[in-house]
Amino acid sequence: MTEATGIDQLMRRVRIRDSPGDRLGTVLTITLLPVPIVSALYASHRLLAGTPEAGGSGALSYLIYGCVNLLVVAILYVILTPKRRESVFVFHRPSAGEVAGSLGAFLAGLGVYQVTARVNAVLGVQMSGFSYSLNDPMTVFAVVAGAVVLAPVTEEILYRGLVLGALTDRGIGSVSATVVMTALFAVIHLPNFGVGGTIFISAWGSSRRSFGSAMRISWEQW
Repeated sequence: MTEATGIDQLMRRVRIRDSPGDRLGTVLTITLLPVPIVSALYASHRLLAGTPEAGGSGALSYLIYGCVNLLVVAILYVILTPKRRESVFVFHRPSAGEVAGSLGAFLAGLGVYQVTARVNAVLGVQMSGFSYSLNDPMTVFAVVAGAVVLAPVTEEILYRGLVLGALTDRGIGSVSATVVMTALFAVIHLPNFGVGGTIFISAWGSSRRSFGSAMRISWEQW
C-alpha cells in the first residue's frame, strides 16, 4: 500500500498536465535521459566483456540507442495527459509532396558526409561510429531497426514534438527554438559518436529537414 502511494505521488509530481513549456526542466530531463541509460549499458558491457573500448560497438550501438529511445518515449507517453499527448505525438498520413521531399532529402543528405568529412579533417577530429559492414544480415537488421526506424521516429517525437513545442510555448521564436533544439540534439550524440560524428549527424539532420521542407513546398506549388 505504501509502495503504491509512493508511485502515485511520483506520478503526480512528474505528470505533465499543463503546457510542456511550464515544465521545461522535466522536458529536458526526459529528452536527455537516453544518454545516461546508453552510457550505463555500454559501461556494463565493457565490464562484463572485459574490453576497454569506449562507446558502442559498430551497428549494435544503433540498435541499442533506438531501443533506449523507444523506452524513453514510452515513459513520456505515460507521464503526459491524453490532451498533451495530442500535441506531442502528432502523426498524419504523408502527402505525395512529403514523400517526395523525404526521399530527395535523404539523397541530398548523403552528400553531407563528404562535406563534413573534409571539415573534420581540417579540424583534426575523426568521425567515429560509422565503420561497419553490411554483408552480415544481423548488421543490416541492427542498422535498419535502430538507425532507420526507431531512432528517427523517436527523435522526432522527443525533439520536434516535445522540445520544440515546449520552447515555443515559452514564447521563444521559432528560429531560436530550432537552434536550441539542434544544439540539444548534437549534445546527446557526443558521447557515442565523438565530435566528428556529432558534426556530421547535426549537419545531416539539418540538411534533410531544410531540403525536405523546400521540396515539399515546391511540390505543393507545382
